[in-house]
Amino acid sequence: MDRARAYAGDMRWGWDCPRCDTEVTVSRNRDSETFEWRCPSETCLSVGFGFTSRRRARLGLLEYRERYQEIYR
Repeated sequence: MDRARAYAGDMRWGWDCPRCDTEVTVSRNRDSETFEWRCPSETCLSVGFGFTSRRRARLGLLEYRERYQEIYR
């Protein structure tokens, strides 16, 4: 199965952190009923939250990654 399409419970894999390239998950916050992503690395504080859909969270992650990489070009 394609890694970007793997599904387990409420998370999807295959998206990389904009700052440290660690694989991050997009998950649903059951308290606020929104979607979020956060870097699992203890040394990185990247996080995105408050997205209305899983798709918007992934697009937000992609946009953050593109903007972050543009800073250092």
